[in-house]
Amino acid sequence: MTTEPPAQLGTLTAHDGFPLRTVVWPAPPGGGRGTVVLLQGRAEFIEKYGETVSDIRARGFAVYALDWRGQGRSGRVLKNPRKGHVVSYDDYLKDLDLFLERLVVPEAPRPIVVLAHSMGGHIVLRHRAEHDGSAGPYFAEGIALSAPMVDILTTPAERALGAVLTVAAMSVGLRNQYVPVRGTFPPPYDGNPLTRDRARYERMETLMRENPALAIGWPTVGWLAATRRSVAILRSRGYPERIAMPVLMIGAEADRVVSNTAQARLAARLPDCRLETIPGSRHEPLMETDEVRAQVFALFDAFVERVLKGAG
Repeated sequence: MTTEPPAQLGTLTAHDGFPLRTVVWPAPPGGGRGTVVLLQGRAEFIEKYGETVSDIRARGFAVYALDWRGQGRSGRVLKNPRKGHVVSYDDYLKDLDLFLERLVVPEAPRPIVVLAHSMGGHIVLRHRAEHDGSAGPYFAEGIALSAPMVDILTTPAERALGAVLTVAAMSVGLRNQYVPVRGTFPPPYDGNPLTRDRARYERMETLMRENPALAIGWPTVGWLAATRRSVAILRSRGYPERIAMPVLMIGAEADRVVSNTAQARLAARLPDCRLETIPGSRHEPLMETDEVRAQVFALFDAFVERVLKGAG
């Protein structure tokens, strides 16, 4: 009889004093294939990925996870804990650097693969590009992306209007105010843009209801402005071309949150990227129906086998 090793909870202190919550699941008994670094999207939290962590560990991997600043059980940037805010994506990049330097690089079993969703995918792509010229190899052997936030989904008119309104709001000191979006966050299940799986959606709602400190609401004007700046950097001339490593990009056909067109354009510029789009999936393939999740993990498994063979 074997005993599952317990999760290791930790807190890191960011460069500007914010506490960052981390969780490490050691490889299961008899495992030892390496490590998956799991990076979540905006407004998410580690507990939401419990099922995904179990799926990864069943494949023989340790899992290292981080709550981004301003969400989950990491420190909030503003006094109102419901506001999703960041001053600059440089803060996210520094937080990821700290997580890697303190935990992942010195401790995580090799090889390492990243699995990142939405905003987490954006951040790790930026991080990889920013570390292209650093000494030594990158910490991971490959990056798998779930519906990465290459850009927010908007029409050209919405983009132009949004840019004008964001600049205007920032100029009059409204950076810490919510973006002008109607409705509750997260929205009710019916018509939600995240998943068609009611049970998984209700599980997320239960987690937030039972643990209110995990939840945040709509983003602020400042978060949106910082995101626009970071999107422009990611898409700038010569920038994605620096990401010279295997990338698996999994898009969601019915995504109403991030742009599939932007994903395809970026994928074409990456030196080594496979883009696959899951039919019918909404924005969160890892929280979708069993059928969608099976497709995601089939793609992930094939990608990991390729990465592990290369690392070996």
